[in-house]
Amino acid sequence: MSATILLHPSLALLQGGVNFRDLGGNTVADGRRVKHGWLYRSGALDGLTEQDIGYLSKVPVKHVLDYRDEEEVEAQPDVLWTECEYHHVPANPPSDEVSANLVGLNLETLSEFDPQTFMLDLYRRLPFNNQAYKKLVSLLLQPGGGAIVQHCAVGKDRTGIGSALVLLALGASIDTVKEDYLLTDTTLAPFREALLDRLSTNLPPSALKKFEYVLSVRESFIDAALEAITEQYDTLDNWLEKEYGLTAEVREELRARYLE
Repeated sequence: MSATILLHPSLALLQGGVNFRDLGGNTVADGRRVKHGWLYRSGALDGLTEQDIGYLSKVPVKHVLDYRDEEEVEAQPDVLWTECEYHHVPANPPSDEVSANLVGLNLETLSEFDPQTFMLDLYRRLPFNNQAYKKLVSLLLQPGGGAIVQHCAVGKDRTGIGSALVLLALGASIDTVKEDYLLTDTTLAPFREALLDRLSTNLPPSALKKFEYVLSVRESFIDAALEAITEQYDTLDNWLEKEYGLTAEVREELRARYLE
């Protein structure tokens, strides 16, 4: 892991974390900033150490929202602590054709796999009729304090759209949403490089290249989601309200809680 990645201000320096970072510090349209220590995004929490648990319990992180499929959770269950509430709500679209679950990608499935079509389709589907993001909104509105961690396997796709929803609800611009999303290319780099290195021992170059594409962070991915939203709802505000109940009044409540 390079010094640049270690020192990025959004990253919580956890020993066993994967792309664990704070949405705090992002600026919204009216000039206010997201408060630090309240809204986190991450990859899987299965590698947390005792020191990590001690840190997160003191934040305190009260809610962990896991977007992974059941088989992903069974393979790598989160390491949790007594004070936190665990919520498992898969975020993958309700379709056999597209899923951010990397468990099913192997040499056989990769041979007929078009990674570009797959990723764009995934991002076009994630923003709609998604029970996981409805749960996220309910946690954002829950009284009583305590930070929230939303996460999937690597904190890129399912978590990327969830984080975009949070930032948009708080009044961030599309540029800020994209900047936060594209930052994952840097903060995920150590994990991605180590994973690809392990896979290279079993996968031929052609298959490895497809897997590398799936693990990549591209502006075209987040653009596909944003374009699908505006095609269906005309505006992002309409999407927030009609899909997730985030009316102007509710969004003001969120801004009062999470901005400074």
